[in-house]
Amino acid sequence: MRPDLRIQQAVLLSDNRTIRVLARTPELDVPEAERIAVLYGPRPAGVACPLAHFACPFGAAHVAVVRVEDRPGGFLGFRFLILSQELYRYLGDPFAIADRYPPNWLASGPLPELTWPEELLPERTLEQLDAVLKAGDTGLLLAATQVLVDGNRVLLRRGEPDEAFARGVWLLLPERTRRDLWPASFAFSEELGFHLALGPTLPTPTNDPIQPLTEEAIRDYPSSPYELNLQIAIETGDRQALRRLLARRTSDEAIRLGLSILAFSLIVAVVFRFVL
Repeated sequence: MRPDLRIQQAVLLSDNRTIRVLARTPELDVPEAERIAVLYGPRPAGVACPLAHFACPFGAAHVAVVRVEDRPGGFLGFRFLILSQELYRYLGDPFAIADRYPPNWLASGPLPELTWPEELLPERTLEQLDAVLKAGDTGLLLAATQVLVDGNRVLLRRGEPDEAFARGVWLLLPERTRRDLWPASFAFSEELGFHLALGPTLPTPTNDPIQPLTEEAIRDYPSSPYELNLQIAIETGDRQALRRLLARRTSDEAIRLGLSILAFSLIVAVVFRFVL
């Protein structure tokens, strides 16, 4: 089914006390945008945010892709792009979505509705992923990727945004895994349920069934097939293997497929028993 290609947008300003909506498309859910800006967390004193991105659910049927950055006067600016869940899952990369539509921080009043072109995002290349591993902390990037593939969360303490790390992990994840995860290259709270987040004061929650791992635990995380095969494919230049890995099923999909095969086998066995 063709996804809804329409994208709503908004520009908000926050000073840790109030949230102001400067500009928005007419149908945008203002209370929901304000709620997300509040749950992003109060900025700690002395912490700068030159550029960050995050994605999270927006109401029951949409996803917010948000760019955050310092604005004059000590304000924090939020640029919202609101997509249908179907379109977000179809694209899967909030960083590429945000890059497609640069913000106009001087906007005020009504904003036009945007439309995503009828096209896929460009395929990730071996050269891109090789550059990610060579430029970054290879061990931490690969381990964090495997942690997310295995269904765990990654919350790292950082004093400033780390766009390169967050974007790097997102490039290394399988397509189907990243459709259901929420990243933040910088955040002041984990209240929005990020699966991958970096921030100065991110707490470790005690009531979450999926506990985040500390950086030490991530670095010591046991090597697993996806991480190892991904590194081998990149280092040996095996483009076909890389394509297969990036198109890899999630564990939930694998379980559902296995149950479907088992159910089908049982039905066939019953049918043959009665026939014979």
